[in-house]
Amino acid sequence: MSETPYDPPAGTTCWFELSSPDPAAAQEFYSALLGWEFDGAGPLGLGSAAHADGRRVAGVSEQPAGQQGPAFWSVYFRVEDLSAHLAAVDAADGQSLMAIPDFDGTAGVALVADTAGTAFGVLQYDDDRGLQAHGGPGAVGSAELFAGSPAVRDFYTAVFDWGFTPLSEQEEQGYWAIDRAETRVGGLFDATGVSVPPHWEAHICVPDVDALVDRVTELGGDVLAAPHDSHHGRVGRFIDAQNAAFTLVTPTV
Repeated sequence: MSETPYDPPAGTTCWFELSSPDPAAAQEFYSALLGWEFDGAGPLGLGSAAHADGRRVAGVSEQPAGQQGPAFWSVYFRVEDLSAHLAAVDAADGQSLMAIPDFDGTAGVALVADTAGTAFGVLQYDDDRGLQAHGGPGAVGSAELFAGSPAVRDFYTAVFDWGFTPLSEQEEQGYWAIDRAETRVGGLFDATGVSVPPHWEAHICVPDVDALVDRVTELGGDVLAAPHDSHHGRVGRFIDAQNAAFTLVTPTV
């Protein structure tokens, strides 16, 4: 483990949070599967923070009473100026769903949607409250958008200054790498016509995704897509014991 914790650059993934009706059960599942250890709270002082190799990599929070349903993961991106970002979202025909510009005097948070209605979170902060590791075992390596329309690329270029590089020659259901200032953010898959609803998800890095398939089912989860080769490496999609979808990837060396 490096001496200096990872500090997410603006425009990249800075937090990954599971909203769960049973946080204790969720912690037990991911601790058994990934070796995560839980200590302290998330970046907004809520829930419990998961650590891999001593570094903060994700969080688990409890769904509000009366609003409980299937568990789900949310992806957050870091921004330098929340107010300016929300103005850019509006100018690009996106939507601000919720915003707290001054959460605790040092941070701001918002939930927004792109032009296809896909929601994601953004955080503004100047300390070390976000992810402390990136790309190592148990940490997020990249974010992937199952896009409701490939045209949303224009929205993300406007609000995050992302660049998109095609990695396939398909006219439909194509795939683009997402980069910001030479930093790989993740990828965009054109999910038009696919049964999977548009959404963001983060890829959690593991040494051997194939070796974890049986472990997922032993812990009460299931396989959505068996491990296969992809642009990111060897990738498998799963659901946990509370039906939250997540992706594990063994990066290409």
